[in-house]
Amino acid sequence: MAADAVPGEQYCDVPDGDGQQRAVERIEFAGNRVTRPAIMERELVQRVGDRCSLDRIVDGVQALMDLDLFRSVRAELELEPSPFGSATLVLRYAVREKIFFLAIPRISRTSDAELRTGLQLRWDNFAGRLHELKLTAERRQEDDGRGRDGYVNSLDYRVPRFLGSDYGLDVDIASERRQTGFSRESISFGEGVRESRRFGVGIARWLDQGRGIGGLRLVAGVAFEERALELTRGTTGPHAGGFDSRVSIGLENRQVHREEYRRRGYAARVGVQAAGDWSGSDFAYHRADLRLSHYYPLASGIHNLNLQFRLGISDRAPFGGDTYSIGGGEVMRGVAPGRDKGDMLVLLNIEYLSAFFTRPTWRWVLFVDVGNVYPIRRPALLEQNLRTGLGLRYKLRALTRTDLRLDVAWDPDEDELRTYVATSLAF
Repeated sequence: MAADAVPGEQYCDVPDGDGQQRAVERIEFAGNRVTRPAIMERELVQRVGDRCSLDRIVDGVQALMDLDLFRSVRAELELEPSPFGSATLVLRYAVREKIFFLAIPRISRTSDAELRTGLQLRWDNFAGRLHELKLTAERRQEDDGRGRDGYVNSLDYRVPRFLGSDYGLDVDIASERRQTGFSRESISFGEGVRESRRFGVGIARWLDQGRGIGGLRLVAGVAFEERALELTRGTTGPHAGGFDSRVSIGLENRQVHREEYRRRGYAARVGVQAAGDWSGSDFAYHRADLRLSHYYPLASGIHNLNLQFRLGISDRAPFGGDTYSIGGGEVMRGVAPGRDKGDMLVLLNIEYLSAFFTRPTWRWVLFVDVGNVYPIRRPALLEQNLRTGLGLRYKLRALTRTDLRLDVAWDPDEDELRTYVATSLAF
């Protein structure tokens, strides 16, 4: 939105009774049937009592769009006459909310060809406070319903900010019972059943001066997992059941701005995890991860260059498994899910996105994925997998955080075309 696209913008230049530029004396919101006004106002740059600034008003439009809760946001200024003195300058933001709440029988296929059936409740704006709540109870079966299966129940709850404070909260609770294969460094030992219960909690502290949910924050947390293994064939190899208790700390900086059909800006995260006797864990390990994402808008029209780089290093993993794996629609397209595993990950994802001129809800993508995993004892960094492919994206404008995704890539190792279908973007 350009600064000259704000209805009533001329009132910014109408002096008050003292001959000074007018201050915004009231901010109102329209169309927000669920989202609370206080939650919206904390995202704004223009404040009540500050001199009117068209640039700040327009920045407020973008800040509200970045929440991904609204289909559209429009700002307008109005000069209300007052019988008691000078007129009152009112700033109003009119929004069209998306659908925040979904409670539906779940029949879906992930980009890694895992079929999921069950029930999922997703509320992306719980209580109108930007809290994210997701409850899931489902059966999952690999290889389009022909492979290993099992049951997963989970609860995820995220609070970006507590009542406008500088603190947030993440809670993760899950239990599962699934068929699994026992392997390490791509060597298979046997088959069995894995049963686990997990609980994790993280506390976030916002470090920048803003009041919104973008910017720099420090996250620290603990997680506990109890796992039992049942053997049905072969041996478990290095895998074992037990109890894991780990601590983590990370630093995040998210400066991603959402336009209607693309993103711009960047996000960065670095984090470390550790466990040992000192944390009450049956396993001792350390892990460090770096993730960088950048979204570059290109020349005229809706064209974007999206980049993601990931680097992960660990000395071992709990329960005798591998920390990282390569392959699948969320990591590296054109490689079978979990084909290679290791203690070190290097990955680069590149996407060129372009919208169809007359129907921008449809966008086509050319992507390149480069990466590999290695054992920590012998990282051969020059040995990389390279895959390319084409994809389609369709924006469901009425739903929050939902884009239909179709990606197709050739797998030269298996001499077959791999197709990935999902309801979220790759990164």
